Amino acid sequence: MGVSIIELVCRSEKRKNLLVYLKDGPRNLAAIKEALDVTSTGVLPQIKLLKDNDIVVQKDDEYELSIFGNIVVQKILPVFKLTRMLEKNPEYWFSRDISTLPMQFMERLGDLEDSEVIEPDINSLFDPPQELIDYLFVSRHVTAITSYFHPYYVNHFMGLAKKGVEINLIFSNDVYERIAEDYGEEAEFFFGRGNTNIYIHEEDLPVVSMVCAEGFFLLSLLNQKGIYDHNKLISISEEAVKWGHDLFEYCCFDSQKKE
Repeated sequence: MGVSIIELVCRSEKRKNLLVYLKDGPRNLAAIKEALDVTSTGVLPQIKLLKDNDIVVQKDDEYELSIFGNIVVQKILPVFKLTRMLEKNPEYWFSRDISTLPMQFMERLGDLEDSEVIEPDINSLFDPPQELIDYLFVSRHVTAITSYFHPYYVNHFMGLAKKGVEINLIFSNDVYERIAEDYGEEAEFFFGRGNTNIYIHEEDLPVVSMVCAEGFFLLSLLNQKGIYDHNKLISISEEAVKWGHDLFEYCCFDSQKKE
């Protein structure tokens, strides 16, 4: 090989985009040009370089990853995604305390690359994002983790449960006790519904809050000073929603279900 694999794969945006595109299967030149918005002159030299280094192979008029190329892309794809995520929202991510996240979820932070940061102004600091309200209103399944008490979320989750929406919630013990104390019989009715699954987490939760609705994801983390500044990350990508559901399942193992 004339160049190192790292240099070959990472130093050209065109090559990175091509490899990511080919991970889903063989493509002909016309499809590659359309998907990546490139010309033949721009992409053919990159294809040749990848072919010469046995990362891409050509079969008839289609190009695909070699077995070796597939391994390389699967290993390096998380790095591509993480890099794009950091480049998109650097101020947010470099100001967050992610040390509380389990390592496997740190390693998958690139799954949140297609996300937007919501920074509320002073007049709406304690209001939930309108995007969250809109998605909760039409969702049939809602999954959430919360380590802080917010009356809106409690009232809205109770309202959704009454409508028959499936609700899966993990509360910190402090939040659970606050809800039980403030809402009394209404809380007990909510906790005991057949379409609600409530879990109490005795230790510190890894996030301030996380909500997954159908096709929607929201995440809140402390900043590096240990302060909740109300900045939130939202996404409608399937990968982000799956990341959220997987985090919920992870936290369930250390939580006690309310019977």
